[in-house]
Amino acid sequence: MPSTATISGIFKDTDGNAVQGGTIVATLVGTDAWEDGTRIVTSEESTTTDANGQWSLSLIVNGEGRNAATTWTFAGYYPGVNKVFDVKGIFIPVALPALLNDLEVTSADNIKAAKNASLVRIITAPNFEVYLALPAGQRRDNDHVLIVPGSL
Repeated sequence: MPSTATISGIFKDTDGNAVQGGTIVATLVGTDAWEDGTRIVTSEESTTTDANGQWSLSLIVNGEGRNAATTWTFAGYYPGVNKVFDVKGIFIPVALPALLNDLEVTSADNIKAAKNASLVRIITAPNFEVYLALPAGQRRDNDHVLIVPGSL
């Protein structure tokens, strides 16, 4: 099976207040094959926000797919209300914990880099040792590792 990464965030309303009991839904878009022969065509994961609006999901790493042909879409729902946010085209490059906000900034470039090995990927990690602990097959010589102290 493909590796997974823990993706997390904080759901707040327009006034900056935490949304307790909100729902976050992540949907895998596209299809791809992984080195072990696994082919995944659909996946949907969801979770409920805690009292502080925090949430986390364990999701398949898109960067391990042979064709870099999948992305994640995230949607947030207030309790008992329609969808209030939608984030599309999220690409998880490696099996490291990440914040949705960081992936939103780096996804487009990381999709291009996954399809063209000569391009640079941008990976966030709390320290370089965490990045080095990834299996060799998930690290590249041209990765740029952005150290975000205190990140997951």
